[in-house]
Amino acid sequence: MIQSNRFLNALLEGNSEQIQEIYSLYYPKVRHFILNNKGQETDVDDIFHDALLYLLATAKERTLKIESFEAYFFTICKNLWRRALKIKKNRVIKDDTYHYVDKQTDLGMFIIEQQRFDLYTEKYQELSQNCKDVLSTYFNGMSYQEILEQLEYSTINTVRQRVFKCREKLIQLIKSDSRFKKYNS
Repeated sequence: MIQSNRFLNALLEGNSEQIQEIYSLYYPKVRHFILNNKGQETDVDDIFHDALLYLLATAKERTLKIESFEAYFFTICKNLWRRALKIKKNRVIKDDTYHYVDKQTDLGMFIIEQQRFDLYTEKYQELSQNCKDVLSTYFNGMSYQEILEQLEYSTINTVRQRVFKCREKLIQLIKSDSRFKKYNS
């Protein structure tokens, strides 16, 4: 948490020495991920810089509660890269014209998506440990039977009810947050 705050403050204050430390610590991991997932060197620079800009803009807008700067930053980079790949894949030529999405609009859409993800993650952390266990197994594709065995429930009906109640609780937490309407308007 301390290092997360230190790096966020460095970005906000423009502390070039600590920003250089961010580069030396995290750039190689981001580079490795992008190059191993259909990317090129120029993509690495773009994604890394866009992630820093996102962090800076978000930190100016609201207080970020980040447990691990590395995990949070890497998740932003992965999400940006996946979005970039999706756009490249969906870019088609129709009637000899390109359907172009400018970088500012694309970054704006990413920011909204990342804010939604952050809200989901924050509200997920507010759930009981039991609900986190149930939902994480469910969201990771386990069948009700597998959940029953892993979490030692008595019946599949109990598992179904627990999944339903935990999902409803998560949805309720998300929808009751004032940011929900802002991110979905």
